Amino acid sequence: MHAVHEGFLNMNPCAGLFVKVAPIEQKVLNKNEVEILLREGKDSNHPFYPVWVFSLETGMRSGEMFCLLWTDIDFESCLIFVDKSWNNKNGVKSTKSGKSRVIPISDDLLLFLKELKLQSTPDSAYVLPRLTEWARGEQARVLKAFCKSSGITLVRFHDLRATFITNLLAQGVSLARVMAVVGHTQIDTTNIYLRKAGIDLKGVTNELGYSIPSYQKAQVLKLVDFRDAPHE
Repeated sequence: MHAVHEGFLNMNPCAGLFVKVAPIEQKVLNKNEVEILLREGKDSNHPFYPVWVFSLETGMRSGEMFCLLWTDIDFESCLIFVDKSWNNKNGVKSTKSGKSRVIPISDDLLLFLKELKLQSTPDSAYVLPRLTEWARGEQARVLKAFCKSSGITLVRFHDLRATFITNLLAQGVSLARVMAVVGHTQIDTTNIYLRKAGIDLKGVTNELGYSIPSYQKAQVLKLVDFRDAPHE
């Protein structure tokens, strides 16, 4: 493109060419791994612990959580209003879809938020801690290192959002409701997580039409005491 703009070429020789990039493998934490992450994060008083809790309980994107204000939370209605996002290049802007949405606050998250509010300084407008690594975009590296030390699946930061979505679908929450909570505008996007949760595959292998032979129940053998046997 630079050569075309400078007049060295009359047309872009690469016009119409597309490079197919392999999709990044997306991983999710299972229920046991989530509990390990949160338990060890809390026990070690890890600075990212509140962020991990919030991500796993709301499915919010990193930039949406980074600029979330206490004024965006309605404790009375138990709702979180998401209408902005942040990145280190453009600062605060609209959400990825350009639309606002609301996220219901679970009972567990409500208690957590009340504790977090009590711990925050009176002049702090932000819900979550302002961490240097987070502002630098290093939240994925921090999470991966902690997962490795905890012996659980090495996930990226965005995979916490995938874990939230997959677990909701696995619990039978409808696609429409999940889309509304996480801010997906295309059903195909949510369907990716549906396949990962295996919802549409459950029970399929029960229709194979053949079965594995069962093991016979163990039989109890009566041992003979040769001392009581008649002698010839």
